[in-house]
Amino acid sequence: MSKRANPARQYDLVALGGGTGGLVAAAGGAYLGLRTAIVEKHALGGDCLWTGCVPSKALIASARLARRMSRADGLGLAPGGERHDFRAVMERMRAARATVARHDDPERFRKMGVGVHFGTARFLGPDAVEVEGEGVLRAKRFVVATGAVPAIPPVPGLADAGYWTYETVFDENELPASVAILGGGPIGVEFAQVFARLGSKVTVLEMAPSILVREDPDVAAFMHRLLEREGIEIRTGAAVSAVRTERGRAVAETGDGGSVAADRLFVATGRRPCTDGLDLEAAGIRTERGAVVVDDRLRTTSKTAWGVGDVTGALQFTHVAEQMAKVALRNSVLPAGTKIRYDNVPWVTFTDPEVAHVGMSEAEATAAGGTTYRYEMDDLDRAVVDGSAVGFVKISADRKGKVTGATIVARGAGDLIMPLVLAKTHGLSLSRVANTVFPYPTMVEGVKRASGEYMRSRLDTASGRALKRVIRWLK
Repeated sequence: MSKRANPARQYDLVALGGGTGGLVAAAGGAYLGLRTAIVEKHALGGDCLWTGCVPSKALIASARLARRMSRADGLGLAPGGERHDFRAVMERMRAARATVARHDDPERFRKMGVGVHFGTARFLGPDAVEVEGEGVLRAKRFVVATGAVPAIPPVPGLADAGYWTYETVFDENELPASVAILGGGPIGVEFAQVFARLGSKVTVLEMAPSILVREDPDVAAFMHRLLEREGIEIRTGAAVSAVRTERGRAVAETGDGGSVAADRLFVATGRRPCTDGLDLEAAGIRTERGAVVVDDRLRTTSKTAWGVGDVTGALQFTHVAEQMAKVALRNSVLPAGTKIRYDNVPWVTFTDPEVAHVGMSEAEATAAGGTTYRYEMDDLDRAVVDGSAVGFVKISADRKGKVTGATIVARGAGDLIMPLVLAKTHGLSLSRVANTVFPYPTMVEGVKRASGEYMRSRLDTASGRALKRVIRWLK
C-alpha cells in the first residue's frame, strides 16, 4: 500500500518572497488575525538585508570615513588612513548585517503566528502553491513579492571574463587594483565611490549621455564633476560591445572604438523582476516584460493574488515595497479598495554627498507653470563649519506656492528631504515651510533658506509691491 501524501496546509494568506514586501504582508496579516505564511528560497530579509541596502550602506560608511580621514587637514587635523584593510572592512559589514538580521529571524515571525517555509514555490492553481520539500500550501489570498535580480546585458565574452554584481560582491575579501563598472545608475555610482575611496582605480562606463539619468540634468552634471574630482573616470555614451580577457585582466570594448582594461568588472546595468519557476500562468497571473501586472489596487489578473515590490516593476525601493504590502494586505481583506500612489515617494542615492528627490523635477514643474527655488549649501553656516559645504537644495512649487517637488544634494540629504516630503504629501505651501522654526545651526536649515527664496519672490508680485508701499507709508 502506498503512503498517503501529506495533506495540504491551509492558510488565509501566503506571501511568496521573504523580503520586505512579503514580511510586511505576512506579519500584518497575522496581526489582523489571519493564518499567514511566508515562502522564501534562501533566507528571510531579501535583497535589502543580504545584498542591498544594509551591506552596501555599511561599505559606504567605511568609505566615507576613509575619505574624511584622508582629508582631515581640511579640519585642521593631521590626515591619515592612506591604506586600508579591505578584508576588515568586509568583516565589519558582515557583522553589521548580522546585527540587523535579527529583525528578520524566522523565529521572530513564528512567534507572531506566521508559518515560515523555505524552498522553491510554484503555483498549482489560483488557490495553491507547491513548495519544494514542504508540500502543498493552500490559501484564499497570495501576495507575490519575489523581488528582482541583476539584469545582465548580453555582451559577448562577459560571462567568460567573469564579473561581480551587487549579489556577489559582498562575499569578496580582496580589493582589486582596478574596477570597471558597467552602468552609471545609483548602484554603479555608489559602488564606484566605495571602491575608489578604499583604493581602487575606478572607471564607470555608461551607455546613456549622462550618469544618474533619472535625476535632474544639473544633479547628474554636479555628481559627474564631483566623482571625477575624486579620481573616478566616467565615460558616458559608452555602450560595452564586447569583453575579452587579456593577460588575466578583463578588457571592455565600447562601441565608439575605445576600451577599458581592469582587474575586475562590476555589472550594474539594472534589475529584472524575479518570477523564475513560479508557474504564474497556473494561477492566471499575467506578466508584461517579465513584471507581474497589477492594477492601481495591486491586484494581479488573478482574483486571489496581489503583487508588491520589485517583481511588479514599480519603483524599486524597500520603502515602496513596504507601502505596497500594506496597501495589498488592506485590499485583500477589506471590500473598499485603497489605491497605491507613487507621486509622494522620495528616493535617495547614497553617494557622498547624498542625492534625494521627491515629486516633480524642475523641468516638469516649469512645464506645469510652476517655479523652482534654489539655495546653495556652500552658504549654509553648519555646512561651512562641518567642512561639508557642497551641494544645493531645489524646491519646486505651483502658482499657489504648494510644494510639487524637491531635490537635495548634500550630506544627509536623505534625512533633509523629509520636511518637503511631508509638505508635498499634505499639500502645504512653501510659506508654511519658511515660517516654521528650524533649529540653528543645522543642515536642514538649507530647506528653510530655499523656502525663503520663495518668500522673497512674493515681494516682486503685485501684492508684494503693494505691501512694500504700505510699509513705506506707515514708517
